[in-house]
Amino acid sequence: MKSANIKELVGQALANTLQTTHGTPALSVRDLEVAYSAANGAAIEGVCLEAKLGEMILFVGPNGGGKTTLLKAIAGIVRPLRGAVSVLGRDPYRELWVRKLIAYVPQLKELSINAPLTVRDLVALGRYPHLKPLKRMNSHDEERIQESLNAVKLEDIADRRLSELSGGQLNRAVIARALAQDAMIYLLDEPFESIDHPTEKLIMEILAREKSRGRLVIVTEHHITDTKEFDRAVLLNKRIIIEGRPDEVFTEDNIRRAYGIVKSA
Repeated sequence: MKSANIKELVGQALANTLQTTHGTPALSVRDLEVAYSAANGAAIEGVCLEAKLGEMILFVGPNGGGKTTLLKAIAGIVRPLRGAVSVLGRDPYRELWVRKLIAYVPQLKELSINAPLTVRDLVALGRYPHLKPLKRMNSHDEERIQESLNAVKLEDIADRRLSELSGGQLNRAVIARALAQDAMIYLLDEPFESIDHPTEKLIMEILAREKSRGRLVIVTEHHITDTKEFDRAVLLNKRIIIEGRPDEVFTEDNIRRAYGIVKSA
């Protein structure tokens, strides 16, 4: 693809981004089905969802219920078997440049902490989607890295190896990498797993701040102690069971439906 065409597409994406503030969805998922193998069947199927910039949405469901798969489909990491995903008016799987507008934070178990990287090295990776080929980081990139470290309160251990971090510190480091990316959409897969309450509170404050800046924030979790910052919750088990305000979604009957719990007689 010629560079002129890329510039036109970026301009169109920015125009679409501006339109989302006037009601156009930043994210549109239509009748989505994803399968990793024919033998295992669909990981998710029939999923329809829309979201706007400035929203914060919580995906909740059982293990194997498709939460991670749905995030990866939105991020353009896995290919839909059926249906479509549109991010700011573009297909993130086919149009790879769109991914610079999406910051995906995987579960900690998917990370390799044996790589000889420091916290600062990891956070700096968030700037790479913005770098031109063979170009080094400039002062703006360095400022964003430092601001991201400050936001998660890791500036004092920026030169520490990843292998030396606690689970909570590593969690904050990968979130700092996402912040450094300056994305429009944040996708976080179980960011509250195995962390203490103060760290959960800090992460919630960071995500709420990004939401207030007009970013779309989507979080998956098994359990969470505080849902007041979320505009919507989605119960998912291969399909969307129900979505709505958290207080409407998290009822005993809905939880039983999502987790397949049979009510005793």
